[in-house]
Amino acid sequence: MNEIIQSNPKTEWYKKMLEQMDARLLCLPNSRGEFLIDKLDERVLKYLNNSCLSFEWKNQLLLIALTDIANNIDHKTILKKLNTLHPRFKDVFRECKITSFSDFEPDVHLFKYFQGNICINSSNSMKKELLTNYKTSEYNTKKWVNNTLISGEREYFQKFLLPPLSMDSRDFAFTKLASQEAQNTRKDETDAIVPHLSTIRAEANLRWNQIKRLRDAFQRQVRLVESESLLLPIEFSYAEPKRIGEVFHFRLWDKPSFVLNHQNEFSEAVIKQASQKKSTYSDENNAYFLEFVRAESIEGESVPEGFWFNELIEQNVLGLWTKNRPVEEHEKILNFLSLWGYKSENEQKPLPFFSKHKGIITPSTFISLHKDKAEGLLIDVQPFHTACTFGLLAIDILTTTGARKNELLQISNTKECIQVKKINDKLHYSYKAIPKGRDSLEEFYISKQTMEHIQMVSRMLKEHYGSDKIPSVLYRDERKHVFSTPMPYYFQYEGKALNYFALYSSIRFLLHGLLFEMQDGQAVTIKTHLLRHAFATEAVQRQKMPIDIVAKMLHQKDFNVTGYYSAPTPTQIAESVSELHDVISSYVDIDDVYLRSPQELQKEFDAYAEKVGVFNKVLGGTCVTDYVCPTKMQCLGCKAKIPEPDQEDELLEVIQLSKDMEKRFKQMGLEVEVRKAKEMAKQAKIELKEIDLIKQYREERNYEPITTRNPFR
Repeated sequence: MNEIIQSNPKTEWYKKMLEQMDARLLCLPNSRGEFLIDKLDERVLKYLNNSCLSFEWKNQLLLIALTDIANNIDHKTILKKLNTLHPRFKDVFRECKITSFSDFEPDVHLFKYFQGNICINSSNSMKKELLTNYKTSEYNTKKWVNNTLISGEREYFQKFLLPPLSMDSRDFAFTKLASQEAQNTRKDETDAIVPHLSTIRAEANLRWNQIKRLRDAFQRQVRLVESESLLLPIEFSYAEPKRIGEVFHFRLWDKPSFVLNHQNEFSEAVIKQASQKKSTYSDENNAYFLEFVRAESIEGESVPEGFWFNELIEQNVLGLWTKNRPVEEHEKILNFLSLWGYKSENEQKPLPFFSKHKGIITPSTFISLHKDKAEGLLIDVQPFHTACTFGLLAIDILTTTGARKNELLQISNTKECIQVKKINDKLHYSYKAIPKGRDSLEEFYISKQTMEHIQMVSRMLKEHYGSDKIPSVLYRDERKHVFSTPMPYYFQYEGKALNYFALYSSIRFLLHGLLFEMQDGQAVTIKTHLLRHAFATEAVQRQKMPIDIVAKMLHQKDFNVTGYYSAPTPTQIAESVSELHDVISSYVDIDDVYLRSPQELQKEFDAYAEKVGVFNKVLGGTCVTDYVCPTKMQCLGCKAKIPEPDQEDELLEVIQLSKDMEKRFKQMGLEVEVRKAKEMAKQAKIELKEIDLIKQYREERNYEPITTRNPFR
């Protein structure tokens, strides 16, 4: 130990914190003699340095971080733990007037906090997080110090351990209340999403079509300018499809032309560089971009809307909006984000459209700096198109398979991952990924449309890299320790795999403006896990799938977890009360499902194995489950079926048949059978509606607007 202390850690944060924190603690080594502080993520060290150095518990927090990294805890978990302990310590020490950490008595002071005698505005969730993180940190640091350090060192570092807390979660009601509140909130959010899954998919496709039309028109004008050596800017316009009924007007710029046409906004030095095409305005550093001038309604009477993302540009919320903005603008932006449900998390300002990934959403530096100088809205086309392409693939898979984000980000351009099978002269598709809590690959069945979206991402990446191959990159999200080998992941850009931020921001960007509200009117934003909950709820509560089968589709081992995911929403409970007889005849007995034994499941599987199976053609679409038939071959409305537009006639025949059945059963006085006939027609109409949406965005995908070019005025 003494020999190691003679040398210093390499991190720059060591010198920054040396005079503020215990020197021996800063030089604490692991069992291999490596300085633990050198292994801490910079974000953890930055938080400790910027937020904790002036407080009595700074050394305790550092020891927690060091022992966690010694135990291979990831930096996000460490940072979350510090973000819980530090603010609560501040509150408790202030309320109890504690001036020295040696005076801190957890069984006295934290008991007051947990009982609600102090810090009365703390939520049950905040109390639960503090109790959990305190107990975990207390145990882990004590165990590491006692088991790793030699006797003399052990005594020295024990003064930095958290004082023991004798209480646990069983002593307080808030732990159960916090869990219940979190579950209720998630279920309320799910309630707002469940009825709109097909709409979400359709709108994502329609918007991707729109951004593709913009990109195609943009690239055509660039090629025209370069082939004919035209002077910029040029103006052009094109008409959107009849569904939108608007004409969009643009200007095409590059960096020098924008400066030279806005000379009163730039310095003489910048104008000189632009006119001589030097430095950032040279040919190799040049870039084209668009100015959206206006939208014009074809009908003339209605108010044109333009692009769905226009207000995101107008409100300045793209990218890291908190940087280099006047203080007075912050409140306005926060109000706008709150209106759409983008809440602040961990007491930080929300950044819903900051991908933290180069080339995704965030415009170029030039556009970000000079967007206010333009008459219209400046658009950096490629980052928007990239985000929409990733967002479309993610939304399609999340809403049709219920996959987790990690199972999504694992998809790679390899034979081991993408599976293509020919069954009954028709190609069918799936991909393999390692689910949470597993160590081997499992299969996820996808539709032909999903495969087409994967191919779109593939073409985009090959164009981006200028290669006929997708490069291999390191996995960057959670569980990255499991995927240590570089792979040609589809969710990658600029040589780096996408992570949580890039995925979420892409989804949010593509779906912005779709308003989903809970029953209390509070806005809900789309999250990957929320779509997973919605998929499970739709499958069990509306489509009557047994929980054990849905658990297999979601790749969950614990049926109780699936039961929580798929529990009825408030709206569904209200509907079930008013339609009790329909519930009795239609809904699954959840208690019975829990009690089914493996032998019973195997018996049911044997009964249906010869009759159903993955990729079989069924009424109105294609079956994509290789498990027990989830609806006992009642294929209408089944979530294990992908609707196919070319089987639309089958559903129309079902509706006509249901009318005949309803009429006949009424004459016979069979009311239950009448309700079944009505339900059959209802499910067929729902599937027809989704097929209509699919046909609509497929048709628009082939729409090629005629571009009209006007001289710049």
